[in-house]
Amino acid sequence: MSLKIIQPGLFTTLQDAGRNGVQHIGLSPSGAMDYFNFMVGNQLLENEEFVSLEMTMQGGIFEFGRGNSFIITGADMQATLNDRPVEVNTLYHAKMNDQLKFGAAVNGMRTYLTVRNGLDIEKVYDSYATHTKIGLGGIDGRALKAGDELVFRNPEKVAEKTIYTPAFDDNKIRFIPGQQFERFEKFKMKSYVISNMSDRMGVRLEGDVIKADDYDIISEPVQLGSIQVSATGQPIVLLNDRQTVGGYAKIGTVYFYDLVKLVQKKPGETIHLVPGTLEEAVAEKKKMLKYIEDINVLAYKGRSSGRKIQQLIKRVK
Repeated sequence: MSLKIIQPGLFTTLQDAGRNGVQHIGLSPSGAMDYFNFMVGNQLLENEEFVSLEMTMQGGIFEFGRGNSFIITGADMQATLNDRPVEVNTLYHAKMNDQLKFGAAVNGMRTYLTVRNGLDIEKVYDSYATHTKIGLGGIDGRALKAGDELVFRNPEKVAEKTIYTPAFDDNKIRFIPGQQFERFEKFKMKSYVISNMSDRMGVRLEGDVIKADDYDIISEPVQLGSIQVSATGQPIVLLNDRQTVGGYAKIGTVYFYDLVKLVQKKPGETIHLVPGTLEEAVAEKKKMLKYIEDINVLAYKGRSSGRKIQQLIKRVK
């Protein structure tokens, strides 16, 4: 036993960067909802196999059966290690019998717990990602539960590091207009509230009705960030556990960069959908990926002093 689940939290699953190359057989990619923060943790730990625990809204309690280094990224769930506060985006080392506790998210929606060298679990279709809707991947295709035990793959202690990441905290969600965009009414900006019916399949939005000549299309492939609009005129942003094809017209696709903001919004929060451009979306994605690639250069050795050292922050914006 390496990591024992004492309490799993509200909804905790094992995720990686996604299951690629299987949408043609009807399987969605799954994977970490917040790609940026998932990658930050794995890159700082210099893992070769990327896998993390993804916690939603309320974190769990975990006991280390062996010593290993770990990092917490994403939403702040007020974590403690043996009742001492643990900061996000900072590498720590836990010893045998240490207990790591999480509370409710005080900002954001999803938090990632990542350990050095990952976990010894089997891949399904070349991925660790859990898809609970169809019971695939992770641990028996389900959310983690109390009593589960995860085995570390080559645990070891690594040097302490801290990284200060850009804030993805504004409410503007930009999208690239799609091929059906013209059938909708003139669209500048519309405001929506995140529905409590949202999940890993998609973010349901409630607010301004989007009128169209016809909401139906011949079913066609959908992708991460596709914004479908049903006959109700309410949009749905499709996410990691989405269906692979859909028959509703789409106004466009959310920027990859802005998906990080969207998946960290809680039910009841307001966002603004704003049309953008393909060129801007590509440029921002490249900046994000470059930041992730360079993250160990940007990090500084040692534990956080609690102050943001501005010269060490490379803005993605």
